[in-house]
Amino acid sequence: MATSTLLQKLDPVADGFGSSTSNRRQVETFIAKETLAIGDWVAFDYAATSAGDVTLGVFKADSNSTPVRTPFGVVLRSVAPGGTLTAGSQVEVVVSGVVNAFVSDNAGAGLAIGTLLQITTTAGLADLASAAVTQPVCGILAETIAAAAGNTQKRVVVIKQF
Repeated sequence: MATSTLLQKLDPVADGFGSSTSNRRQVETFIAKETLAIGDWVAFDYAATSAGDVTLGVFKADSNSTPVRTPFGVVLRSVAPGGTLTAGSQVEVVVSGVVNAFVSDNAGAGLAIGTLLQITTTAGLADLASAAVTQPVCGILAETIAAAAGNTQKRVVVIKQF
């Protein structure tokens, strides 16, 4: 199901509205193909045999899988009864805009706001973009990660690719 990206208000002071009024986040609903967690980077089912099924279900994004699962969004929440995120559940995925997502600081030096992110070999996790990695940039870090923070959820801007 598509969401609207139309802006209704841009002046929060004069109109008295909050940041959600002109939020440019776009959310779409998909079917989980495996157990997911809120904040996981996800990819389409590129190996689906039916053309329509390619963009119906989502797996954790992973540059170490075959075929490579290139990320296009981040799990926001479950829409299934009971809030489950298991295979077969309907999940909402942020395909563009701000969301909390799993990001790694594997280098241990910390990451600054504005850092470009790419998917890693760990399913569902993004890290500092590198020219040596062939995966496209999937997001931009919108919150600082302290040195040696490990794998944690941080605010990111998902770059629209779907």
